[in-house]
Amino acid sequence: MARCPQCDGEVPDDKPYCSDCGSAVATATSMNTETSAPRRARVSSGPAAMARFLPGSMLAGRYRIVGLLGRGGMGEVYRADDLKLNHPVAVKFLPKGLDDDPDRLERFLTEVRLSRQVSHPNVCRVHDVGEVDHQHFLTMEYVDGEDLASLLRRIGRLPGDKAVQLARQICAGLAAAHEQGILHRDLPPGRSR
Repeated sequence: MARCPQCDGEVPDDKPYCSDCGSAVATATSMNTETSAPRRARVSSGPAAMARFLPGSMLAGRYRIVGLLGRGGMGEVYRADDLKLNHPVAVKFLPKGLDDDPDRLERFLTEVRLSRQVSHPNVCRVHDVGEVDHQHFLTMEYVDGEDLASLLRRIGRLPGDKAVQLARQICAGLAAAHEQGILHRDLPPGRSR
């Protein structure tokens, strides 16, 4: 039997996932006896990704792009390494052309200002804002792991106690934002971690 690194539940050696919480678990055949390698987030690559920045690209002389994490209505998000502070970050860019819209740019900067006011373990920290080639970006905490939508596709329904635990964490993060007078209007399961 293996132990789940997330909930400490017992996982049979022939099962790659914890049935209690859905976390990936290294089995006895795949686990190094001293340490197991950390999971790496999925990073899009190749021509299909159509990323604005290729892996290895440098931004603002500080951030080295690792790969595209995702794309949506509010822009693109990349995994990058902050070479100055030597830690991973997520870099979020506005969609192309929106830098030219003063109202949209101001909303983006307001998002950064407001986000920096919230400090809570269940809220992703926002670090800074920058600009490269007339394209604004923000840097934020990089959270490695599986998003809720992927987890649900993989294991189906969450066990009741895990669903309650996750709901409490989300509510605690929202409460921290509400205490600062911030209303979050977009909590898709594809970005919930």
